Amino acid sequence: MRANKVAHYESILQVLGETGCPFCRFMKNYQTALMQDPAQKNVHHLCNFHTWGLAATQRASSAARLFLALLDKPEEAAGTSPCDICVLLGLEEEQRIREFIGCLHHKLVVNWMRSQSVLCLGHGTRLKQGMPPATAAVIDSIMERYRKQLAEELSQLQHIYEPAETKWGTLGHAAEFLASQRGLRP
Repeated sequence: MRANKVAHYESILQVLGETGCPFCRFMKNYQTALMQDPAQKNVHHLCNFHTWGLAATQRASSAARLFLALLDKPEEAAGTSPCDICVLLGLEEEQRIREFIGCLHHKLVVNWMRSQSVLCLGHGTRLKQGMPPATAAVIDSIMERYRKQLAEELSQLQHIYEPAETKWGTLGHAAEFLASQRGLRP
């Protein structure tokens, strides 16, 4: 994990024109914002993943302040409570899924579903749970189309003898499809 520039998205609709799964993009950005300013959200409990992430992404002085606060109350930081960042991510993800379902007839959503749509397995599966059967079938077809595209690219890739870094795009897309964006889910 490393520090990244934070975009100030307010709606899932803002990321529909971007590449990859829009939920992964939105959530990765939201997580980055939380990691770069955890004090703003009153973070007191961290999981292993987010503790190390804060150590890697914060300015030393900011991380030191947060870690000192956690050291002052080791019983709170011991991991007996859920990670505050994980909880906030879960709540935000649920809100964005509900937002998307509520916007199914919005022109941006309709156009996105017809054209460049990509969903990872995790977000596509969660999204289908709140949709009418006909729309869930569209989500299934989006995921199946992308799965077939990735399978074809990976099949071609396994027969090419090139330096490992030349085809990271395909491998990264396959990893995102299977498990969401790197660093998004512990």
